[in-house]
Amino acid sequence: MRAFLVRILLASQWGASLALASGCGPQVESGSSSNPPGGATSESGGGGETDPPDASAPLDPTPDPTCVGPFHDGGYYGQCCYEVHCAAPVDGACPAASEAAPHLDGLPPGSGSCMCDGGGEGGPESIQGPYANRAASDPASCCYLVGHISCEGRPLLVRGEPRVAPLSRAPSAWSRTDWQRFERALADTDLSALPPAARRELARRWAERGQSEHASVASFGRFALGLMALGAPPALLEAAHRAAIDEVRHARLALAVASAYAGEPVGVGPLPLHGALDGVGSLEALTLATVVEGCVGETLSAIEAEVAAQSAEAPAVRMALQAIARDEARHAELAWAFVRWAVAVGGAGLRERVAATFARALDQVSSAPTPAGGDIPPTHGFVPPAELRLLRQQAIADVLRPAAAALVTSHLSSTDREFSSDRGHALLSGGATYLST
Repeated sequence: MRAFLVRILLASQWGASLALASGCGPQVESGSSSNPPGGATSESGGGGETDPPDASAPLDPTPDPTCVGPFHDGGYYGQCCYEVHCAAPVDGACPAASEAAPHLDGLPPGSGSCMCDGGGEGGPESIQGPYANRAASDPASCCYLVGHISCEGRPLLVRGEPRVAPLSRAPSAWSRTDWQRFERALADTDLSALPPAARRELARRWAERGQSEHASVASFGRFALGLMALGAPPALLEAAHRAAIDEVRHARLALAVASAYAGEPVGVGPLPLHGALDGVGSLEALTLATVVEGCVGETLSAIEAEVAAQSAEAPAVRMALQAIARDEARHAELAWAFVRWAVAVGGAGLRERVAATFARALDQVSSAPTPAGGDIPPTHGFVPPAELRLLRQQAIADVLRPAAAALVTSHLSSTDREFSSDRGHALLSGGATYLST
């Protein structure tokens, strides 16, 4: 759980050298101490040259990829880390770095991972090269270093109560996915050894998970509207829309698994939205809702899905949970980053309300009864009740309370964009020490 604490602390408290107003793409700011990976700066073959490369000149060997620059938070997370991407020559020559993107496969799509660009002298460039392929026989002889940086189920609560769509027992697009590898694995899942009562219970639990993920799409839609009403930075808005798309996929995964256990299609009907947009333009209402739904709810969801995935035996169940856990971790980071921005804008009064909401929400989670386990084995995607209670207690102590304390005791103004490496390392060191005790 230490790694997750590090990510949440970054999102909740570190001063950002990355301006939130920059979107995914070529505007990521970076510290002046960053150097290109491998130190390649030659003008004739690699290293972000501005002139077209000489087609007859030998290319420098591809440097080892590395991570450079400071850690970021507030729309982007972590460092700019490079990967090697290679392509075939175009018209007998390797394109310059500035022209390489259309010829490269696997570039960051902007959902969970963006390309980083120094935007100035000394900063990491989004694409560096061309370099020579280390495999001389490979026809993709033009290689480039491409900088990646992380960017970016929340419940839909209406007046404090969760709102979900009713289930539908009819053929539905929600009961299948477009992920062919997952669908093949699901079709190959042998459930014949499960007692009928266990299958019914698993179908019910996975259907409830699907309902919650489906409602999360609306939750992020409401969140995005609130961001626009408040004039929030575009990076937060982009991440909110990507998260909504993630939740569509999560709902389809969960309902497909539910359908497999049920032996019939399980989908969802219309979602009732009356009252769901009340107070959408209120900074305080959106911030306090995000504390509960995002900072607490999605942080726990990400941790619980990861733990459930580790014990899942069916490949399809494990694949679904791993995808959900990975995305929910990004969604949790988005929630913490937004609340940090909001308290900087809202001032001391909002900060006090946030602190009180964190305290109340964490106390409620600590004392809430865990779901009944039912007659289901622990290898089908759900943590047993006793373990779940201990896991939540550990997550509250090791992740949520330290991160909440870091956020509400931060006194950074909304204009404070300078990264302090000493302050950041001290915070992480304190978190690591806490988790080691």
